[in-house]
Amino acid sequence: MSRIVLVHGFATGIHFSVFRPAQGIDAGFSAFHSDIENGGVKAFRWDIKEEASFLQSLNPFYTLGVYDRERAIAQRAETHHALHRFLEQESPEVIICHSLGAFLFFQFLQKETLPDSVRLIVFNQADIFASEVFIPETVAKRIQSGALKIVNTYCPWDPNLLFSWILNGPRAGLTGMRHTLIEERFFPLVKPINLHMAAIRSARFRYLIESLLA
Repeated sequence: MSRIVLVHGFATGIHFSVFRPAQGIDAGFSAFHSDIENGGVKAFRWDIKEEASFLQSLNPFYTLGVYDRERAIAQRAETHHALHRFLEQESPEVIICHSLGAFLFFQFLQKETLPDSVRLIVFNQADIFASEVFIPETVAKRIQSGALKIVNTYCPWDPNLLFSWILNGPRAGLTGMRHTLIEERFFPLVKPINLHMAAIRSARFRYLIESLLA
């Protein structure tokens, strides 16, 4: 059993030649790496695991192809069943979803039940359109009773999500989810390299999670 479950985003399992290895056990959430090693946190892996050649790594159409394939995986019933089994096994208090992981999670909520153990759900840089945000009635009642809190952390200068906006329309990780049951938190991205991952690699984000549980 783990206190926190992490749901990663796009392309964590791709080894981009000399440019970037596949993400390890923390799935890119390096702020929680030590907690993963001691068993307090676990990542739900749903990524494509693939070795990209040097030329593929430079080809934007390869990366877009991976995005489309993983977005399709996020909509599959078997992925939702696997996440449900994982959550039932781990009984977490907290679920943290990054980027495309937010899209997967809202797809999951349409088909599966959320364990009673969950007290807090946090989204960071969510790669999802506001109209795709779905809160089932059972989850809404838990929020209204105070048993569950959902928080969306966003920042408008994420270059990855700005590109996704061009392709897919406005992203909740840039402008907010605009749902009455979801609390919005502006969380500025300040790390100069790979801004899209900056929050989940920062001690500030880990402190935010702890403060939301207090």
